[in-house]
Amino acid sequence: MGLKSTLSKAALIAALATQAWADKEDDTLVVAFNKEVQTLDGLYSTSRENILLTYLTSDQLVTLDPETQEYHPALAESYSHIDDQTIEFVLREGVTFHNGSPVTPEDIAFSFEWVASDASKTKRGAFVRSWFDSVEVIDNRTIRVKSKKPYPLMLRDIAMFVQTRQSGSYGALDAPNIDAQTQSLNGTGPYEIVEFDKGGGLTLKKFDGYYGDSPKVTDGAETIVIRPIPEWGTVSAEMISGGVHFAYTVPDDTAQNLGTLPMIEHIVGPTTRIGFLILDAGGVTDENGPMTNQKVRQAMNHAVNRQAIVDHLVGGKSVVIDSLCYEGMFGCSQDVTSYEYDPEQAKALLAEAGYPDGFEFDLWAYRDKPITEAVAADLAKVGIKANINFVKLSALSKARAAEEAPAMHGTWGYYATQDIGAISNHFVAGSNRNLNRDPELEDLFKAGLETIDPQERTDLYGKALRLAADQAYHVPIYRFSENYVANQDVNFEAPADGLVRLNEITWK
Repeated sequence: MGLKSTLSKAALIAALATQAWADKEDDTLVVAFNKEVQTLDGLYSTSRENILLTYLTSDQLVTLDPETQEYHPALAESYSHIDDQTIEFVLREGVTFHNGSPVTPEDIAFSFEWVASDASKTKRGAFVRSWFDSVEVIDNRTIRVKSKKPYPLMLRDIAMFVQTRQSGSYGALDAPNIDAQTQSLNGTGPYEIVEFDKGGGLTLKKFDGYYGDSPKVTDGAETIVIRPIPEWGTVSAEMISGGVHFAYTVPDDTAQNLGTLPMIEHIVGPTTRIGFLILDAGGVTDENGPMTNQKVRQAMNHAVNRQAIVDHLVGGKSVVIDSLCYEGMFGCSQDVTSYEYDPEQAKALLAEAGYPDGFEFDLWAYRDKPITEAVAADLAKVGIKANINFVKLSALSKARAAEEAPAMHGTWGYYATQDIGAISNHFVAGSNRNLNRDPELEDLFKAGLETIDPQERTDLYGKALRLAADQAYHVPIYRFSENYVANQDVNFEAPADGLVRLNEITWK
């Protein structure tokens, strides 16, 4: 729905008449979030909104550079690999929490143990528990973290999932208060939260005690105000009037229309998120189901007009993908079988598989409904009827866990990590996202997660992706594009991973 339909003519005239240009003097950046922030504690939310807030409010031992994909010391002054399973971190001197308390090795040890504990029920605890073995305090500045086996994404998990908390923040592990940081957060990042109204927005200010040699940009606005605005028509009006200076994940038509106005810039950038279909090749929901047949899965790949979806529904910097990854990502081999759009070939394969009249199946989805509908329409042209079951993510997660979904329109953002290992849970044994149940493929991805040798990982993932493509275990569709709109007085460059660092937005 475009600007003309989301914003009435009267509202547009009123917005233009009351236009308030961004005021650099009070140095306050107003950002629209399309969703409400329900908690300040990023350990208990997987939403993009909380990921953005966590980057501002919580520094970890290391941080990831989205351009180079290198990990830079953050709370740590330095780090070194003692062996394939152990990393030693030396803390910076003089680093404090927002409450003024020094960050100690004991706080870091507590943070690891809290996230890894079953009792804490953190959202990413399972990721950390899968590899974390121990954390050891060596002296008053040194910590060693050990994994159960060599694990190539150890630094990624530390940067993203092991958020720094002061020891005792949640009480004792045997009687934890997991809501302790929900309404007020004692962080370590460049910004501290000074006001929070659940469902009504929040205000952040630069933390005066922040360490000066941080790898994070510190010349952003003095104050950042977050306004939850679920309706894009309202966001459009506020952007025009100057009540909002920046918005992200803007629908393509809305962003393009706003970008035609003199006071607003439309910026397009890439993102690490991809879209694809997961097919029940392993007979998880039906051991004799049609998708257990390789030719049926190949037919489904030939039936979907991926380029048309990219050109007409996604736009921007979206591209077609041939695997569950994209070119330029570590380990994402391009030497794989690619299925061109060919409805006639799809029909022929279906006939060879014993389904000359097609078949019917349930296709589960939770977002990007127009894409799901386009895929279903393409499949219908070759005789495959997809009954779309469009639900909330929580309902899809339950269906997936109960092994009730024979096919899913999935997306994956890689946690802004451009490494194919970050999607391993779609391939490894024991994951309910893995519907192929191919032991060879499972072993290849498992091996890729248990070596830190880059060439060995590249070779393993190349073999795995070729196998997955040959067997057509998925229908890869596209890499997402990201739309941003910014006030003309705002400096913003689209990040390489699609993850906005609000502290990097400055005034012209």
